Amino acid sequence: MNFSLDWFVPGFLLCLLQVILAIPWLLASGLVQNPLKRGFATLLPPSIAGLLACVVLPITVINTFEADITEGMGQWFAAIAQLQLVLDTFIIGVPLLGMLWPKGGAVAQAAFREGVRQPMFWLLGGMGFLMMLAAPMVPYFTFGEDDKMVKEIGYDLLMLCGAIFGALAAGFFVSEEIEGRTAVTLLSKPVSRRQFLIGKFVGILMAALLMISVLGTWFEVTIFLKRHIERMDPIPVGEWLQLLTNQARLPNSALGIFRGISLWVGMLYEVGPGVFLSGWQITLLTAIAVSLATRLPVTVNMPVILSIYLMAHLTPVLVKIGAIARAASPNDPVATLLEFTGRVFDTVLPSLEFFRVGPAMLGDAPPAPGPFLAYIGMVSLYGIMYTTVALLLGLILFEDRDLA
Repeated sequence: MNFSLDWFVPGFLLCLLQVILAIPWLLASGLVQNPLKRGFATLLPPSIAGLLACVVLPITVINTFEADITEGMGQWFAAIAQLQLVLDTFIIGVPLLGMLWPKGGAVAQAAFREGVRQPMFWLLGGMGFLMMLAAPMVPYFTFGEDDKMVKEIGYDLLMLCGAIFGALAAGFFVSEEIEGRTAVTLLSKPVSRRQFLIGKFVGILMAALLMISVLGTWFEVTIFLKRHIERMDPIPVGEWLQLLTNQARLPNSALGIFRGISLWVGMLYEVGPGVFLSGWQITLLTAIAVSLATRLPVTVNMPVILSIYLMAHLTPVLVKIGAIARAASPNDPVATLLEFTGRVFDTVLPSLEFFRVGPAMLGDAPPAPGPFLAYIGMVSLYGIMYTTVALLLGLILFEDRDLA
């Protein structure tokens, strides 16, 4: 084996990054003992094992595999790093929320943990996992547009899995606690109704976002799988990798790893905005579900949310039809009523079509970064405003609800 610091140092740092990202979820899962409880000496064996892996793995991989194989390893490296980063964000973020917002954060933590433990969380997540796995293998007969179909299906699966979970969890964690009088026990403590309702919303939303974040990582893997099956051209390599290739004295196998990481970063830029906007759809529908759960049982809440989802997507079509009918027959009362009804629905219901990134991201050419980021920012602002209004309505409905 030829030993060279030119490739060993970056390989060691990449492996060390994976070890650092694994620490939070290893501690949370109990696979590594908590040093604050057991003593810092308990970290010595896993630390030594991690450092040895950071030394052995770069040497073994670089000297054993060719560049075409290490490129795939680089993609898997980036995928695992992204998954670990997602898990670490929620593992660290949930306790941090409790520290910053003690009373409401405690309610949110309880709702989050209960949501993750629910069978429906794993059932919906497993369903999305299997359907995304099957999507690249299905022939769509779209004359070369199968890749776009896989993306569209993936975005819809992410949104539906998260939205269904949010609506069901709102019924179970809000409606049943109110009807079962268990909310009285919690509200008898120094927890206000506002903290109770918003805490439940935040906890349910965090569980739903955890689901779609993990599924979003798997979604990227399935797109790579589809492109491998179809032997499609990969995403162009980033400029930073071209600069590294020209200036660094790394072997081809090491450059293959960095190329794989660059391909994954390109995929994240390609898929990430759609996953982000799907999260906003889930946020809006969860806020509406939590607000309605203060008055409606779960058997009524779920059909209402489904109706709102369908009508929110049909409203733009209804508005166009009403405008065309009114222009053709200005004095026709049916056309006037149709246009009025469409505009009422368009004003009251959330404009979920704003959060569909398909028309922009599924085109032949990617959108310009500046205008596209501005659009995402404006849509996010709309999502914040509508979510706030929905939660305020829920607080009004919950304020005079008799819990005794």
